[in-house]
Amino acid sequence: MERQVKEHLETIFGRLVQKGSIARMHNGVQRFTLANIKPKLHDELTRRIMASSSLIKLNRTQMIEKTLQRFSGWASSLPAGGPAVIDRRKLKEELSKPVRSLPFVERRLLIDQGHKLNASISAVVARDGGAIAARWFSHFRESGYDYREDHRERDGKVYLLRNSWATKAGFVKPGPAGYADDITQPGEEISCRCKFVYQYHLRQLPEEMLTEKGREALKKARAAA
Repeated sequence: MERQVKEHLETIFGRLVQKGSIARMHNGVQRFTLANIKPKLHDELTRRIMASSSLIKLNRTQMIEKTLQRFSGWASSLPAGGPAVIDRRKLKEELSKPVRSLPFVERRLLIDQGHKLNASISAVVARDGGAIAARWFSHFRESGYDYREDHRERDGKVYLLRNSWATKAGFVKPGPAGYADDITQPGEEISCRCKFVYQYHLRQLPEEMLTEKGREALKKARAAA
């Protein structure tokens, strides 16, 4: 399972970074920027593989412990001298439920870690590429997706990124949604498939997130174009 997770994450990394599909998700980021931050992106891959390995071992330990607890509970409930009749097949099935659930748990972990890697790589690209804000995108419209209600409420909202070039220049201010780092990040919570669509230009922001100085700068940029 550890090998499968490692291969799965490396495949995602290869598609996003080596083949460059991450560039299509970040309009405005220069190719040389992506080339320069590859070592940082590879660090994210290594970190995610290590985290996944730890989770797999933890899950297995917990499932074995649950199985032993079930057995202990069953054994302590037996009458003196033991039961007259034991349905061994039923007993085995009941006691082994936690361990038998491992393949499902680990498949879910594999998918979840893939989403987390995707989100973390995207965040690094956005930070180093000069993103100024991020629009939340939820998959709540997808049939069968078990979304979180608060994540659905975030859908379409634009969150300001702290310490961006636009903030330092005095062009932007937080909108009604506030700052991106004041909320849980896409993919941070278990099985979250939400994502940030990063914004790199003043023209992409809602009017209320521009300062007077920002509006003037945008007006000049449009006039020059």
